[in-house]
Amino acid sequence: LQCYQCNRVNASGICVSGGGFCQTKGNQQCFVKKIYKDNIIFYGYRGCSSLCSPMMLFNLNVAVDWKCCNNSSLCNKF
Repeated sequence: LQCYQCNRVNASGICVSGGGFCQTKGNQQCFVKKIYKDNIIFYGYRGCSSLCSPMMLFNLNVAVDWKCCNNSSLCNKF
């Protein structure tokens, strides 16, 4: 399974650091993590991960949305 990889995705969905692709190994899945501040997308990450548990975390005015997928290659579009 091939996934998009990016160390930092800006609010417009453009990779600004460490862009490319990764290949999952073993039980890995593709993931996309989005950080919201005051309910507005702030930045995010995407790549391959063994620790994939979809969740939404809230802390004051910041929210973290973590989603995983393994249904098709490049399923973790921002």
